[in-house]
Amino acid sequence: MQSFFAWLTQIQSTNEDDLRRGRTTIIVALVMIGLAVLAIPISLLSDTALSGVAIITIGITAYLVTITVTRLGRVNLGGFILITFIILPILAPIIIAASPTSPLTSPFYLILALLVAGLTLRPALIWVVLAINVVGLFIAWNIAGVPLFANAIETSLEAAAIFLQIGAALFTFVGGKITDGALQEARRLREDARQSAARLAELNASLETQVAQRTAALQTALRDLELRAAEQARLLAENEQQRQAIRELSVPVLPVRDTTLVMPLIGAIDSTRLSDMQEHALEQIEQTGARELLIDVTGVPVIDTQVAKGLIQLVEAARLMGTRVMLAGIRPEVAQTLVSLGVDLSSIRTFSTLQAALAQRS
Repeated sequence: MQSFFAWLTQIQSTNEDDLRRGRTTIIVALVMIGLAVLAIPISLLSDTALSGVAIITIGITAYLVTITVTRLGRVNLGGFILITFIILPILAPIIIAASPTSPLTSPFYLILALLVAGLTLRPALIWVVLAINVVGLFIAWNIAGVPLFANAIETSLEAAAIFLQIGAALFTFVGGKITDGALQEARRLREDARQSAARLAELNASLETQVAQRTAALQTALRDLELRAAEQARLLAENEQQRQAIRELSVPVLPVRDTTLVMPLIGAIDSTRLSDMQEHALEQIEQTGARELLIDVTGVPVIDTQVAKGLIQLVEAARLMGTRVMLAGIRPEVAQTLVSLGVDLSSIRTFSTLQAALAQRS
C-alpha cells in the first residue's frame, strides 16, 4: 500500500514547490473520491438517485483526471480541475433550487474552494479562484432568479458571503505567502547546508590527501633514516674492528721461542695504548704459557712516569702469572729522563738492545 501511494504521488517535475503542491492536490483528490464513494448509497435513497449517481460519477472521473494531469507535471491545471469540481457541487443546489435556503447558505461553502486553492495553487492564483467564486455565484443567482439585495436580511447575507470569501482569500493568500517564504528559507538553508557539507567534504578530502602525502614522506624519511642508521652501525662496527686491529698491531706480541715472547713498541705511548699493551701482553702470556716477555722500547721516543708505572704494573702482573719481564732498547736520552723523574726500574731487568737481550737468552 505504501509503495502504491508513493507511486501515485510521483510527479514529473523537478521544482520542489510543484512537487509539494502536486502531492497535496493528489491527496485532496483522493479524499474527494472517498467522499464521493461514500455519498453513492445516500444518493441511491433519494428521489433523484439516477441523476445523483451520474453527478457523483462525473465528479469521481474529474478527480481521477486531476490526479493524472497532476502526475504529468501540470500541477496548476490539476489544481484548477480539482477546485472547479469543488465549486460546481456547491453552486448546483443554487441553480436547481434544491432548497429555499440554498441561494443564501450555499455561497458560504465556497470558502472550501479558497482553502483548497491555498494548498494546491500558487498564492497569486488564489485571486483567480476568488474571481471564479464571485462570478460563478452571481451567475448561479441569476440563473436561479434570486433577487439581489431584495431586503435587508438577504442583502446582509449576500454581502457577508462576498466579504467572507474576500477575507478567506486574503487569509489564504497571506498564509500561502508565509508558507512559500518559509519553504524558500528552508530550501536556502538546506542548500547552504549542502554547500557547507560539500566544502567540508572537499576540505576533508584535501586534508586526507595532505595527511597521506605527509605520511608517505615521513615513511620515506623513516626508511632513509633506518638505512642511514644501519649504514652507520655497519661503519661503526667496521671502525671498531679496524681500531681493534690497529690496537693489536700497535702492541704486537711475537713468539721467538717456545717460552719467550717479544713485544716491540714503536711511537708514543698514551694511557689508552698503555692499557691495550698490558691487556694484550697478559692475554698472550695466558694463551702461550710463555715464561719470558721481552719488551723492546727502541722505537718509543719518550717514556714518562705514567708509562714507567704502567711497565712496572705489567711486570708485577706477569710475575703473578709466572712470567719474567725484561726491557730492551732504552736510549740514553730516555734513560736520562727516567733518572731525572726519579723512576725506579730496578725491578725490571734491562738490556741496551733487543739483540743483546736475545743473545743473552740464547
